[in-house]
Amino acid sequence: MTELGRIEGGVEAPMRDGVLLRGDLWRPPSPAPAVVFRTPYGRRQISSDTLQPQHCLAGGFAALVQDTRGRFDSDGEWRAVMWEQEARDTYDTVEWAAAQPWCDGNVFLAGTSYLGIIAWLGAAERPPHLRGIAPAMTTGAAADARDTGGALRLDHLVGWLAYMAADWLGRQGPDADPSLVAKVASLIHDPARAMRRLPLVGMPELDLPGFPIRIGDLLDGRIQALPDWDHAAVEVPTLSVTGWYDVYATATIRGHLEMRRLRPDLRHELIVGPWAHTGALSHLQGEVNFGVAASAAAARLPTRHLEFFRRCLDGADGPAPVRYFQMGTDEWRTAERWPPAEAAGHALYPTGPAAPGGTPGRLTAVPDTANPATPDGYLHDPDDPVPSHGGRVLHLGRLVPGPLDLSRTAKRPDVLVYLGDVLTEDTDVIGPVRLKLTFATDAADADVMARLVDQLPDGRMLPVCEGVIRLSHRDGLDTPVPRGEPVRLDIDLGHTAQRFPAGHRIGLLLSSSNFPHYDRNQGDGGPPATAGPGTPSTQSVHYGTSVLLLGDGAGP
Repeated sequence: MTELGRIEGGVEAPMRDGVLLRGDLWRPPSPAPAVVFRTPYGRRQISSDTLQPQHCLAGGFAALVQDTRGRFDSDGEWRAVMWEQEARDTYDTVEWAAAQPWCDGNVFLAGTSYLGIIAWLGAAERPPHLRGIAPAMTTGAAADARDTGGALRLDHLVGWLAYMAADWLGRQGPDADPSLVAKVASLIHDPARAMRRLPLVGMPELDLPGFPIRIGDLLDGRIQALPDWDHAAVEVPTLSVTGWYDVYATATIRGHLEMRRLRPDLRHELIVGPWAHTGALSHLQGEVNFGVAASAAAARLPTRHLEFFRRCLDGADGPAPVRYFQMGTDEWRTAERWPPAEAAGHALYPTGPAAPGGTPGRLTAVPDTANPATPDGYLHDPDDPVPSHGGRVLHLGRLVPGPLDLSRTAKRPDVLVYLGDVLTEDTDVIGPVRLKLTFATDAADADVMARLVDQLPDGRMLPVCEGVIRLSHRDGLDTPVPRGEPVRLDIDLGHTAQRFPAGHRIGLLLSSSNFPHYDRNQGDGGPPATAGPGTPSTQSVHYGTSVLLLGDGAGP
């Protein structure tokens, strides 16, 4: 019987300041390239279907899974947000691993979400023995600000804080304060109740003496929750992985495109499945079964990582660098670039009248210049927001990502719906999606949530992609909002690969809330951290220049 290798626990790696970080080592019988995973969530809890250490060992690679500084068995002080330290520790770990007898001097970085972010950060430090990175489902501060349009991913933030607080208390064992345990348990059981409290900065469920993260510091920007890195400093090939329902889908794709632009001399690959953020990358998403071929296992995602690493070492040509799952046909496609060269763009024009909760407006192939100038309108009440349902949300709290039916949401009195004609032939939307919208509010500030949906013949509306913009952030921070006057908005709905089959209809849903995925805009123009209860405001959509751009024609 051939020995694959062995696992060694508690392997110590010294950092430049003398702090010891500990990890588990999966090592083949002879020196081999090493894949490094660095995690704050416990080195024995890596469960993402992208790549796991046992896949590396079976493929002839060593794998080091390391607890980050101050976490679990690693020494040093853990701080909630310490991106510069993570970058330095990643550099030191790569160079330490390269010098070990079980490594042949070639090192890769891999991981999902936080793990992928610190892979980017470490690569930007240019460790000499780093040969490539495979970050999955990642974003940075600037990319996330662009994706959220100035709104706050409230459920995302509170869900992560609740997770970290539960971990913090759990590590205290029987010494944990019962009153704090009760607070965190309440938050985990009913996060929406906590997120409805105003002002957000005073959320009592996160008033935890001794807990090293204050929600107020994150809300007001005193702590930058996400890092940024210089893509130009990354001088190794990259494999970017995401899913169409990943909360970081657009940011991950943009990162791939940026590397293609900056370093065309290197190989940069992209894989996009029909998946949500991290965890099990199944063929079952939301209420849709995309077919068994859609799962990460069936798509051989771990093997594709290892094949990418081998190409980094031997310089061999590989398959087409872009591999994506097209929803609607439920098939994998390949391309030389993203969007594919053969992708066609479409333009649809919202045309009224659309009655909230009633008759939908139309999406037409040509603008209706004869349509009266009267805009469509609806009343936004921040005390009764549109509930988050499916789409690109995180599942740390109580939300469920993926394609969930939005037909009930479409019937709300604060939602406008626009539908295209019943399609007589299959229509592909592949690439970026944008909405150029003329919009007005009588409040000091407002949000616009836009969702591209696929309406099935049975009436269900499944989300495809989505975007948001806060009017006060439409042209940088604190842009004045003229009350009652139409302003031009450019809403980025991200990227997708969707076939709308014949018999379906392309749809657009507009609203001013998506809670608790995003915070409620109270309409007073003040910062979300300290905003008090707002009052209802009237929003209106104006035609003539509004257009929905689908696919490659939407531009970068």
